[in-house]
Amino acid sequence: MVATIVSLGVTFLAQALVIAYPPVFVFWILIHTRIDFWRKLGKRAYWYACLVWPLISGPLLFWRQSIFSVRWSMPWWITGIGLVSFVLALWVGRQSSKVISRRTLLGLVELEPQRNPQPVMQTGIYGRTRNPVYLTHWLLVVAAAALSGYAANWILLASEVVLIAILIRVEEKELLERYGSEFASYMQRVPRFIPK
Repeated sequence: MVATIVSLGVTFLAQALVIAYPPVFVFWILIHTRIDFWRKLGKRAYWYACLVWPLISGPLLFWRQSIFSVRWSMPWWITGIGLVSFVLALWVGRQSSKVISRRTLLGLVELEPQRNPQPVMQTGIYGRTRNPVYLTHWLLVVAAAALSGYAANWILLASEVVLIAILIRVEEKELLERYGSEFASYMQRVPRFIPK
């Protein structure tokens, strides 16, 4: 009974990430590469996300049986990596939630900085890694791939390595423009991704 519940939970997490996650990256890459345009729209930028989300996730959901038809058996040590990644994702995510506000997480600070002023976050987990939210997401994708064995999740993981690197760099450029030398100093002190 417990094994069945865990298996269903892993399957749900693995499939939900592959179906729902790609539009998130597309949205944030578009936001950070064209921030001046999106700031003119303010919160209305989210309506574009609402339009794009079903265009990407809809076909993934529709063809999910084909997408998730390849599932490999994972050796015990990869399953172990998946379990450790899942626990670390929960811990890093919890530490992030102690520092980052919901408004920041939703991107209101980027879209409407004058209405949502915020200093450079440097306390808590942000004093150990500049990108704990991305680290949390990456650890979840590692966990889903390692625990589920779905080929689609391994493809998502490979894609995410590239996309997170792009997203972090375009976001850093925007943060340097917004915060200047304060953020440059923070970048020198705190690692980009893997915590000290």
